Amino acid sequence: MSLSKYTLVVFAAACLVLGNVGVTFSHEGEDHSKEKIQHKLSAQGKRVVSLLENYAIAVQSGNLSEIEKYVVMGDGFSSLEGTFEDLGWDSYRQHLASELSMFNDITYELTNIRPYVKGKMAYATMDYAMNVTLKSDKFEEGKHRLEMKGKATIILVQSNKEWKIRHMHTARAKAKKPVSEKNPH
Repeated sequence: MSLSKYTLVVFAAACLVLGNVGVTFSHEGEDHSKEKIQHKLSAQGKRVVSLLENYAIAVQSGNLSEIEKYVVMGDGFSSLEGTFEDLGWDSYRQHLASELSMFNDITYELTNIRPYVKGKMAYATMDYAMNVTLKSDKFEEGKHRLEMKGKATIILVQSNKEWKIRHMHTARAKAKKPVSEKNPH
């Protein structure tokens, strides 16, 4: 290898290493789970965010009639929770009805909503958090507190100038490992 090629390779490697070290130090100690992402939104993007925030309020209320205001009714709706699939609003409504009947003290939030709108379709990626107390004879004292958070993608369609949720996909975050079990790398 000639001296000029060797110098170029060494320089490129140094830039790569120093660039990564700089990125690491510039983000050291940040808690991304609490960081609110700010975006410049179009008017339609703002409408999508508003609908999703109102949907979260409806879920938190536990009222299926309120939840229905924000979704496509009929077979055009679908939901994936991890790998569990509901096809059609009736299927998802039954799923929700069975869960909501066991839930007390619901908090449900969609945060860091990032909408992408094109014509009469939109999707948004976001973080979600849901905390509930489950009522069931299967638990000691008849109840159990459950805290979930993860990522979600929601697809929306516009009909009669209104946005509606057509599809939802949520992926629950794994529980954090204790410090002693974390990979040292």
